[in-house]
Amino acid sequence: MSRPRLFFAAAVLAAISLALPFWGFRMSAPQYPGEALHLRVTRSGITGDVHEVETLQQYIGVRFPTELPELKWVVAFVGSLALLLALAALGGRGTIVRGYRRCVAGLFLLFLLASAALLQMRLYGVGHQRDPHAAIQAVRDFTPLAVGPTRVGNFTVWSYPHLGGIALALAGVLSVIGASARKPALRPICACAPGDVGGAAA
Repeated sequence: MSRPRLFFAAAVLAAISLALPFWGFRMSAPQYPGEALHLRVTRSGITGDVHEVETLQQYIGVRFPTELPELKWVVAFVGSLALLLALAALGGRGTIVRGYRRCVAGLFLLFLLASAALLQMRLYGVGHQRDPHAAIQAVRDFTPLAVGPTRVGNFTVWSYPHLGGIALALAGVLSVIGASARKPALRPICACAPGDVGGAAA
């Protein structure tokens, strides 16, 4: 796939991610076999079994994050990145264009790393900034993993990238591949056999 197509595909994936959930959480417990609670982080906030999860977390003093102000700049940044990727797809050849594409890919990777760090900080706050007067005091402070399972009392909380997060990750991979792709070698206009050269000299 050519560089413009790689960047165009990355731009489309980044734009599509805004209409999909970025991250997901699944809560299950042995006493509730076959049942699980689900939360999804979307561009507008947290959706899913919000009421049920909020009720359960009150018992262990967890303050459910009803507002996520960081989503505003995340959405704005993703939209800007989609536009920058589209411009990288429209660019031609040359040193300036290659430098621009590398800058866009680097900016995309920086955004992904910053988003992952911000998510982990938010999860740390959920498990540590708790109500000291909660009904259940046996559950110690905890730090949910950004990706993977975390044990919280009798519950196991799975955190995982949802469709939007996967689309962003793929867009980042495509932009890096497009920025690091080597310049295609120039093909000779014609190929002459050694005998032809000698004959021409004669």
